Parts: sequence; structure tokens; C-alpha cells
Amino acid sequence: MESPTEPIRVRISRSETCILLTTADDSIEIWTDHWRDANTVRSDFAAWLFLPVAMRTGRALHVEGEGSEETIRNAMRISESWESWMPRHFNIVDVSFDAPSHGGPGETGGKRSLCLYSGGIDSTHALLSRHRQGEAQTLLTVHGMDYRLEDEQKFCALKGKIAPFSQLVADGHIFIRTNAYATYRKYKVNLPDAPHVSHIFALAGCAFLFSEKYENVFIASDCRLDQQFRTPPWGSNSVTNAYFDDGCTRLGTLDDHLTRTEKMPLLLTSKEALSSVSFCNNYRMRPDNCGRCEKCMRTKLMFFVACGTVPEIFSDMSIPSDWHRGFDIEIEYQRVMLLDILTCAKRTSRFSQVPNAQALYSALKSPVARETARKNGGRKRMRQRALKVLTDLKKKFSR
Repeated sequence: MESPTEPIRVRISRSETCILLTTADDSIEIWTDHWRDANTVRSDFAAWLFLPVAMRTGRALHVEGEGSEETIRNAMRISESWESWMPRHFNIVDVSFDAPSHGGPGETGGKRSLCLYSGGIDSTHALLSRHRQGEAQTLLTVHGMDYRLEDEQKFCALKGKIAPFSQLVADGHIFIRTNAYATYRKYKVNLPDAPHVSHIFALAGCAFLFSEKYENVFIASDCRLDQQFRTPPWGSNSVTNAYFDDGCTRLGTLDDHLTRTEKMPLLLTSKEALSSVSFCNNYRMRPDNCGRCEKCMRTKLMFFVACGTVPEIFSDMSIPSDWHRGFDIEIEYQRVMLLDILTCAKRTSRFSQVPNAQALYSALKSPVARETARKNGGRKRMRQRALKVLTDLKKKFSR
């Protein structure tokens, strides 16, 4: 084991199907059928993958092979941003390589684009928009994040579901499997109140594995720029995304001028997009959309307020009168998303058609109402737990 004061030293080995990154304490594996397209010289991708580990431990990061001065500077900037946002959790760190790398994109030249694609609302809208504008791109989807690494059956089902849309908007589709999340869990990169930090490092690392072939990497924004200021530090954001830049290849954020409700009308114009989109929080239902979890319910409301209709992409198409009860409005991200729905409903004159819209709007705007809702929710959960205990006791003593 390396000393806590020693740099984390990352060694890279390659086979026909796997890229292996190892340190004295950890290893991250990347499996892909597109290994022939992977970098043969640049090692910057390994810095992006191990950067959150370095930030968590406060140790410098050294990667064997060639890396750019731009990566060294930008990795420092990323770590500075995360230390300023989460000073008790992350540290500013130095990054170094064995040797500097130079030059532009690899053998293909030109401005080829690689787009990160999850199958969700944001990435589907961004890709459909680029396609309609005549832009060409290759897609990259990573297994080991939204879908557990060992769950090949569900990921294969996702691949089948998104295939029609992928064929419509892209000139190719790269699939990658990685165990990077296991390393991030070991170091607690994510926290309960900041659960979505690590994903951008895994995505950027996997994408920059192909940086010798692509000049641009794109990721879709989750929120409009002003909404990003209100949500907790989110791994993928318009500030730090721009620093994933090795001087030749850079990560760009798409659609950060749009809220999610503003993305719905375009999706409704494409049967390929609608048949492929997958976003359900209920893991057992993936890649289908249950229509009952909070994410499905939110998305149904977004379609309705923006378009006046809900497409038949949910197992449960209903919008019950108490649809809003499942949302914890003490969570800032939920408030942002729910206000987006209600603001759009006002803009499209559908506010009165949203069940309990005014009550929810008042609760979102009133600290007293939010506190009451939180307490009532707590009392409800306590009653449910007490009822379960009583039911279990009755079953036990009735035997």
C-alpha cells in the first residue's frame, strides 16, 4: 500500500477487450468491443477517471504515459471547484504524467463528435435536436452506472430499446462496461445529500479513451443554467464540464438554455425517440417506464403541461389527484423540477388542469407550508411504521 502522502500512481495496460488502470490500492477496468478505436498514445482519460479518488484522499495523481499540459491545468481547476463547493469532502490536487503530449485529433482529423447517451429525456432531446440540425455523431453508452455491472440482461434490453433511435441519429454506437463506480463507492465520492457527483468522471474518462478519434465530446444538461445554481453540486454541470479539456478534445454541455419541460414538444415529434426513451426510477421495471415512481410521474406531468397530452410510454398512464404527495419538497432539486412543471403549466394555460396545482404551488413558495408538509409526511411515515408493527404483532399472536 502506498503512503498517504505519496501520489496515486496509475498504470495502464491494454488487451484486445479491456483497458486496465491499476494503482497500489485500486483498479478500474474498461471493457469495450471498440478497442481498436481506443487511444494508443494519450493517457489523459485515466486522469479523469481517478481524479475524484485523488480529490477525496488529498493525494497528488500521477498517470503513466503521455498527457497534456491542458489536462494538468484543467484537472487542478476541477478540483478547485469541488473543494470550494464541498470543502470538507474534496481537496485541490496536482496531476502529472510521464511525458507531455502534443498535437491535434488523431488519424481521422476533422471535428468528429462523440455524444454521451443514456436513453433518458435529456440525452434523447439533445441528440434529436442535433440530428434535426444536420449534425453527425457517434454515441457512447456506459454500462455500470444506471445499470448494475452484473445485470447484463437488463442492459441488453436497454440496447434493444434504444436501437431504433440510435440508428436514426448516429453513425455508430460505442458500448462500454466499467467497474469505476465500485472504486468511487469505496472512497465515498458521493454523499447522501450529493448523490450525483461521481458519474461525470466515469463518463468523461470513458469518452476521452477515444480522444484521438474525436475532437468534441457532448453531454446533455440536466437543467437550465439558472436552475443549476439552485441545485446542490451536481457532477455534470456547465461550470466544471468545460474543464474536461485536454487541449485537443473537449467536453461540451448541450441544452443548458432549456428546462426539462421545454424539451418535451420536440420528443413528441419523433416516434423513434418516444419508443426509445427510458428514465424510470424503479429498477425492476427498467428499461420500461412504470408510470408510478416519482421520476415517471414528474415526466408525465411535464409532457402534459408542455404538450397537452401524455404519450403512451408508461405502464401506468394515470395522473391521480394526489400525484404530488410522493415528492419531498424539502429537497431543492425536487422543488426546481416541480416549479418547472407549474411554471410551464401557467405559460401554456394548463395550470387549472393540473390536479392540486395551486396547493402545490403555495407549498413550494411558502417556508411554513413546506415545514408543515415535511412534518405531516413524517407523521404519516410514523403512522405507517406503527401500523406495520401492530399488524405484525397481530399475525404473531394469532397463530
